[in-house]
Amino acid sequence: MNSYSENLHSSVLASLESQEMSKKKLDSQLNSSMFTLYYAEGAEIIANDKLASATKKYNKSQKVKEQAVKTKNISTNIVMSSTQQNSYTSQSVSNLAVSASNIQIATNAIVRLASDMGSIFSIINAADYGTQIYQQSIEAYNLMNRTAYLAEVASQHAMEASACIAEVASSTVEDKAKATDTSIDNLLKIANTDFTNMSAVVATENDAKAAASVNTKAAQGVIESNKVELEAAKVAYNLNNKRLNYNLRVRVPKNVTSSYDVAFDYYKAPFGTDEKGTNTPELGLQNPVKSYNLFLVKDSKKSIFSTSAAEDLMGNVLQHVQIIAPANSSSQPDLSSGNDIASNYNTYFEAVAAEKLSKEKLALAKENLRQVNAALSLATKEKNDADEHIVSIKSEITKLTKEVASAKEKATAATEAFKKEPKNKELEKAEAEAKDLQKSLEQELESAKQNETKAIDSAKVAADSLKIATTNVSNAKTEVTSAETKLATDTKAVEDATAASDKLKREGFASIGLLDLMDSDNEMVVLGEKYVIFLFTVFTDEYKKGINTYDDYLSAPSETFSLQKTLKAVKDITVQEDPERRDHVNPDLPTLKPFSISFPVDEDDAAITEYRCMFLSHSEDTFTNNQLENLEESIEVSVVQKEMQTIKNEIIQYTNELVSINEKTAQLKKAFNEEIGKLDPVKDKDKIAAETSRFKNVENNYNAVINETDLRLNIAKNKEGQLNMALERILAKKVPEIKNKHAFFFNLKLAENIPSGNYSVAVPSTRDGLVYEVKIDPTTTDNFGNALIDSKPYIPVVVSIYKGAETNKKQYISNISDWENEDHFTFSIINNK
Repeated sequence: MNSYSENLHSSVLASLESQEMSKKKLDSQLNSSMFTLYYAEGAEIIANDKLASATKKYNKSQKVKEQAVKTKNISTNIVMSSTQQNSYTSQSVSNLAVSASNIQIATNAIVRLASDMGSIFSIINAADYGTQIYQQSIEAYNLMNRTAYLAEVASQHAMEASACIAEVASSTVEDKAKATDTSIDNLLKIANTDFTNMSAVVATENDAKAAASVNTKAAQGVIESNKVELEAAKVAYNLNNKRLNYNLRVRVPKNVTSSYDVAFDYYKAPFGTDEKGTNTPELGLQNPVKSYNLFLVKDSKKSIFSTSAAEDLMGNVLQHVQIIAPANSSSQPDLSSGNDIASNYNTYFEAVAAEKLSKEKLALAKENLRQVNAALSLATKEKNDADEHIVSIKSEITKLTKEVASAKEKATAATEAFKKEPKNKELEKAEAEAKDLQKSLEQELESAKQNETKAIDSAKVAADSLKIATTNVSNAKTEVTSAETKLATDTKAVEDATAASDKLKREGFASIGLLDLMDSDNEMVVLGEKYVIFLFTVFTDEYKKGINTYDDYLSAPSETFSLQKTLKAVKDITVQEDPERRDHVNPDLPTLKPFSISFPVDEDDAAITEYRCMFLSHSEDTFTNNQLENLEESIEVSVVQKEMQTIKNEIIQYTNELVSINEKTAQLKKAFNEEIGKLDPVKDKDKIAAETSRFKNVENNYNAVINETDLRLNIAKNKEGQLNMALERILAKKVPEIKNKHAFFFNLKLAENIPSGNYSVAVPSTRDGLVYEVKIDPTTTDNFGNALIDSKPYIPVVVSIYKGAETNKKQYISNISDWENEDHFTFSIINNK
């Protein structure tokens, strides 16, 4: 290799290596900013929770304060009333005592007067009996006796009133009212203090929320900036790789089972065969490449892999994959394939449209399956409840039947005893009570039998509902399976259309089995090990001789890749609200809802997988991973659209040039015909021949320009078609709409690094070994380690992580359930007491 080629090759290596290192650095920065955003959003969520809790307590303290103020006002009024009442009572006691004393004095006087009237009446009765004065004196005597009696009664009432008013404990009421007012005043002070403290707490938490929100927005800006920089670095690397390194790339399937793909662009000769002179030898420009050879090299040894090492490995068929260059693979693009490309575009777009429709149908089928599964769970619970109710009623009927028989025996015995002693009231009463008990039990038994009939009817209805729900689930599963099959078929059609397009793009391709290619150390491929691919281009001897360079070309290494297996993601997460009969529940503890979550697992994966269950806060209006992925998509779309705009401008330019050249050619032809028409065919024969020759030369020159412009126009149109397909591919990979749009930033990388105290490890259910479950108890926390909050929504998520030998851990990729589309549940605490 000459010095220029060596310097060029070194520059290519340095450029690609620098850009790959830049990508890794930016990827590391993105991961760092990802964790910063995650914990910033976590702090904001916690601040929101604290603010909500503080606001709740603030509202309660405000109500307590308001009630305390009202109570204080009432207490003050009571103290004032009791004080006034005590004053009035004291005055009343004094007044009534004086009044009673005065009444007693008057009574004494009236009594003495009545005594005197009695004496007078006795004298008159003796001296003047039957006379008019006797009649008047007896009337006065009777009236006086009546007056004396009434005076005694009045005196008695006055004394009783005085005694009663003296018994009124107004002073005690006043003392108690004052004591109560003091307590209420202390309570008001405490309520005011609590309210003031809670106001300060709310203000503090509000400030904390604002600060957390600012930090979150700052972290969001950083991650968006890092994402843009990373995408720009990827675009730059891909462009350089495409222009400088054969567009060499490795396509690793998500779950490696048997093979991986390597693709590259064919070598393009610097000059076309139509550009050589007539007497110039062929130089092998038509087919300069003899073969393309792929080598697998450990990433740690890529810096020492050289052309000589590649040449040495060419002798071992297991250490390289050879691709024979097809005929004319290095020549200029064949525009005859333009129709094939256009046809393939239509096929591709139709396949993409069908795939989109299949994805929508699959999403609808899965949603329908989720709904019918919920209906099946409800129907199953109703059927179990109905069966339990029947068992309970049958047990009650058995018990009542025994009690009725016993009551009949007792009633018969009581009747026989009463017949023997018919006058015994106790036996008569015992007989009546025994018969009443028998009648009551018989009525209860009859009612229980009627309830049994109703329960059996209800159980039949529940059984029918369960059959219908089971059928609906079976049909829904069939629909999901059918939709998945259709989606797989449509996805395969898209892949086939893509492959057909790649073939027309003159691209080299090889699907390499795991056992087909050993690495440069003659070792088998190890899952999890980092590798690169080198492309070694062997030129034909004729081409080497023609360009006077006898070296073959070794590409720069591909981007680093590793082959790994992906664990299966958990699907069909079921939230069980209430425990079943077989589940042990402590009745002394509060009831937590939901009781547990469960999910089916793959039998093969379960042996090597740990299922970590986390509960994510269903927050609102925070930046999500979905938005970041859409940001990536928008960047890719903008790059392709910019390229498409450039191509469209070229197409417009070439089209205008063709129109302009055709117009110019038509004008020249018209001028030539007019000029020839003026000449005499015989006299001006030589002039006509000269003008015709000159016009032909000019016309040929214009035709050459037209052909070249037309060639460029067709190339641009083909390029536009390829960009259209690339744009459609990006849009086809568009992140689908999700249910939980307002959750926080979370993804697999974050889930893998959640501390052990913040998740629960699922265990096999006692009912089914292939169903794992996690029971929710008072120690269960969310993903940030906070206790679950009453009445707050959470999203269940399950992370599948390899739990086997540490040496094999790098061979597996973890997986996460589709939490972005998982239904959330509302956690609740119910106090049994």
